[in-house]
Amino acid sequence: MLEVIIGKEGTQRFAINGSRVSRQHAKITVTDSGQWILEDLNSTNGTYIINENDELVQIKRVNITEFTRIVLADQTSMGFTFYAHHVLEEDPKNYQQEFRYVLEIHDKAIREKTEIDAKLQKKNMMKFLPGFISAMIGLVLTLLLPLHQKVYGVAVTAVFTTILQAFINIYIGKDSKLKNFNSKYSGKLICPCCAKPLSEIEFKNQMCSRCKAHA
Repeated sequence: MLEVIIGKEGTQRFAINGSRVSRQHAKITVTDSGQWILEDLNSTNGTYIINENDELVQIKRVNITEFTRIVLADQTSMGFTFYAHHVLEEDPKNYQQEFRYVLEIHDKAIREKTEIDAKLQKKNMMKFLPGFISAMIGLVLTLLLPLHQKVYGVAVTAVFTTILQAFINIYIGKDSKLKNFNSKYSGKLICPCCAKPLSEIEFKNQMCSRCKAHA
């Protein structure tokens, strides 16, 4: 079993200097069976985790995973944020495992974005459907109806187009998938060392341009 006290005077290998972090702020326990437990040690400013919905949740004692993001006090320079895994690293400057984890999240995000874009493209194509159908109906009615009835054909086409457009607008609706996607991943695709939002170039290079953390 491994127990690590986290804080400005903790037993972790990496330095914590945030002014709002307690000397012995929290404790991480890794049991022999591989269970991870995070416990607040009655810290002054609280211990938090960032859950799957990117929400900040204050905890007292909770089961976590190796790659749960932990926040001591707050997410400013006066606090400290890190992945639980980092307590296992012998070299405090080594963020390879955490960076690889972020790369996996990025790959998942790319797959989801591709699916969302494909669905949006199909919906956008449907916007042109009423105009195309009304043009075809108008052409057929123009060819088939007697001259004195063509005005009725135009009216029928206009009414049909309006109704069809209304149904399509209801079907398409306001697509919130892209907004939800951005909310889901905006706080996850960041450097595990300095918390800088990573660009596509940085993901391609597998390295943060600011702090040089890498996979």
